[in-house]
Amino acid sequence: MDTRQAILERRTAHLWKAPEHGGAVPDVVVKRALEAAHAAPCHKFTWPWGFVWAGAETRAEIFDLGISLKCPNKDPSPRLLEKLTAKLKNPAHLVAVTQTVVEDPYTSKEDYAACACAIQNMALSIHADGFASKWSSGGLTSHTQSYKLLGVDPNTHTIIGFVWIGVPQTTPEKPARSPLNTHIRRTP
Repeated sequence: MDTRQAILERRTAHLWKAPEHGGAVPDVVVKRALEAAHAAPCHKFTWPWGFVWAGAETRAEIFDLGISLKCPNKDPSPRLLEKLTAKLKNPAHLVAVTQTVVEDPYTSKEDYAACACAIQNMALSIHADGFASKWSSGGLTSHTQSYKLLGVDPNTHTIIGFVWIGVPQTTPEKPARSPLNTHIRRTP
């Protein structure tokens, strides 16, 4: 698959097949994605990204944390448990992406852009290998317990997202986008 095709065809998946039900992804796919991520452009060569490839035990604890965040005072309904399983437990792999904490706001902004490029490179590599991914952020990724489970020191690194990797239950449709010409302005 050429680069342009990967860019235009890649989609974000949300619900995943379990590895034991056709959703397995070989480790080599993740290794290649991490290699692609590390090849991302980087302002001033700060290499601000870090990657934590979560193992089975950590994944199980992150799944339990996800359930407790969605249902803090009760057990999840069978339907919600099924959905959370498809979102958090079924993806074959989870890689947490971190950014080095720096004091200078401009450098931090440039570093975040580099980390975003690294995540896009991961997603394109995963897609080119025939699998899917999702960059997620929010409550689970920013929770202090996630930092502990993944061994990330919040004083030196910020978790900027989880990259879920697997086989989607369904292939997401191409989203409707506003026309490209509404985003382009040429100057004389």
